[in-house]
Amino acid sequence: MKRDYYEVLGVSKEAGADELKKAYRKLAMELHPDRNPGNKEAEEKFKEAAEAYSVLSDPEKRRAYDQYGHAGVGGAGGGQQFQFDPNQFADFEDILGSFFGGGLFGDLFGGGGRRRSTGEERGSDLQYNLKLSFRDAIFGKESVELSIPRLEACGTCHGSGCEPGTRPETCPQCRGAGQVAMRQGFFQMLTPCPRCEGKGRIIPKPCRECRGEGRIQRKSKVSFKVPAGVDRGTRLRLQNQGEAGRFGGRTGDLYVVFDVEADPKYERDGLDLHQRLEVSWPLLVTGGTLEVETPYGPDKVKLAAGTPADHVVKLVNAGVPRLQGAGRGDLYLHLRVAVPKSLTGEQRELLEQLRRSLEGEPAGAGEEGFLAKVFGAEKGRKKKRK
Repeated sequence: MKRDYYEVLGVSKEAGADELKKAYRKLAMELHPDRNPGNKEAEEKFKEAAEAYSVLSDPEKRRAYDQYGHAGVGGAGGGQQFQFDPNQFADFEDILGSFFGGGLFGDLFGGGGRRRSTGEERGSDLQYNLKLSFRDAIFGKESVELSIPRLEACGTCHGSGCEPGTRPETCPQCRGAGQVAMRQGFFQMLTPCPRCEGKGRIIPKPCRECRGEGRIQRKSKVSFKVPAGVDRGTRLRLQNQGEAGRFGGRTGDLYVVFDVEADPKYERDGLDLHQRLEVSWPLLVTGGTLEVETPYGPDKVKLAAGTPADHVVKLVNAGVPRLQGAGRGDLYLHLRVAVPKSLTGEQRELLEQLRRSLEGEPAGAGEEGFLAKVFGAEKGRKKKRK
């Protein structure tokens, strides 16, 4: 199972282009095959990082990945797979130069000074597992409404955490930095401020409704559209539908993960569907037209005379719609001979006649031919009906 691309690069979902590039270059420097000759594990991780960066650095691919996961960028479901280019970082000297030029070491050793904290906290992402019928997964659903328990901004203080009419104050201990310096021997380290817990501010009069949290637990209605072609494990991202952030922080996202019920008629394999279909033996022998039911309505299949009992018929474009892009998969009909459980005496006699004929046994003197008997029996049945 593929790892999450953000996890591979070690960045958050809000990472910008520069942060992505820095994370990728750091991994490339550590894992590049030139620095790890013969190390298969390092080589696979290097390819994994290259794949993650190729998707997340492309705005269009990143949007598709954020919404649908690996299925949205061809990483699952039979789509186009990532093509790794071993020369992607052939100029390794350029990477080392960018690192030793001061950017990375300046960041590591605090060259930029202490950052002032805003106190804002992004809300948590939520996940909801939704079970779909086989048909809804193929054709989609125009509207689905969920009731989601989540933390929402307090209506009394509007998320500030302060009693109406009051405001937060800058932390007097860290002066808004959210960090304080701790000295151990010759070393000095920065740790979260114990007074404000790293927020950089304190609330002198907390809101009585939310007790200074700025958020309250509620059940909320969330509506969305299920796109056609989702599969088991497909992940749909609903932006800003997660938990509210604290003190003005951004709202998290809601991820809907689909589970699909099995269907008694069809089996799904990526975009393709498979169906077992029983066909009478005479139709396979003589050929003819077979009427079949597809997910998109009735269809007709022409069978040639002498069609094998295990023949597979392919109906193009009668499968599952492609989640990203146009077109559909195919429907494969796996033919099986329908064997009757009981026969009339007349039917048994006719089949015995056919068996002997096919095995080369001579017919009795004056005995009618097999086809004459078949047509004679059919005429007799018609007379009886009249």
